[in-house]
Amino acid sequence: MKHAILLPGLLAATFPALATAPQVDPVVAQAAPFIDRANSEWGTAVVSGDPDALSAPYAEDGIFIGPDGKVTVGKAAIRAMYAARPKSARILEASARSDGRVAADADDVYEWGSASATVKTDAGVTKKSLGRFLTVWHRQASVWLITRNIAF
Repeated sequence: MKHAILLPGLLAATFPALATAPQVDPVVAQAAPFIDRANSEWGTAVVSGDPDALSAPYAEDGIFIGPDGKVTVGKAAIRAMYAARPKSARILEASARSDGRVAADADDVYEWGSASATVKTDAGVTKKSLGRFLTVWHRQASVWLITRNIAF
C-alpha cells in the first residue's frame, strides 16, 4: 500500500511535466471559437455553393491562394471567386479539420489542417478530394478574421 501512495509523488517529482496539464495559449483560446465556427460552417457552405457564407470569415483585405497558385485579394474578390465556381460538378459533402494552431503574437494565430470533399461530376463519377491548408487569423477589434489562406 505504501508503494501506491508514494508512486504518484515520485513520478511528479521525477517528471514534473507529467504532473501538469498542457496549457492552452490564451491567444489561441480567444481565436478558437471563430476558427471552429468557420471550419464547421465551411462544409455546409461549400455543398450549398453559398459565396456569402464562404467569404464571411475573411477580412476586407484578406488573401486567398488556391492550390493552383492563383492569388485572390480582398473579401469582395474572394466572394466573386466562390460565386464563379463551375457548376459542372456537385459537391455531396465537405469538411475541414484543424490539425494545429499556434499564436504568432497577441493578434495573430496560424492554423493548419486539411479539407475533404466528395464530388459527383456531370458524368456521374463520384470522387473524393483532399487538400491541406494554412490560414492566418487576425484579431480585428473583438473578432478574428482570415487575413491569409493558402489551400494546397
